[in-house]
Amino acid sequence: MRENERWQAKWHGLQDVLGPKWSVHVLRLLSDGPCGFNEIEGELDGLTAPMLSQRLKELRCHGFVERTVAETSPPTTSYSLTDQGERVAVHLRELESLVELRDRATEAGRVEDCLDTAAECRTEALADGCVTVGDGC
Repeated sequence: MRENERWQAKWHGLQDVLGPKWSVHVLRLLSDGPCGFNEIEGELDGLTAPMLSQRLKELRCHGFVERTVAETSPPTTSYSLTDQGERVAVHLRELESLVELRDRATEAGRVEDCLDTAAECRTEALADGCVTVGDGC
């Protein structure tokens, strides 16, 4: 396998593991510590129980998340990151530090510019969207 094929295969693998909606959100939340199913669902606005169940199964399958069931009555289930999941979360948090969120409402006159720039970015830079970091909208 040529070098460019090797790194492309790795990046496709990253996309397969981290690309599904809510995967990185779950990893980010669990990087703060173990959580129960209902706690995760309550913290991530818009995430449904079936979707969370699917994501947790996938992240467990990839070795990023582990499930622990305490022998209480009723049984208590919690989810936490594995060592591998912790390593991935550290890198994701480093990427998080590159992204800057701005309150568009406080930047009078810039809301439309921001929306126009974002639309241009999605349609011209990449067919499936883009990420703007630093001073961008």
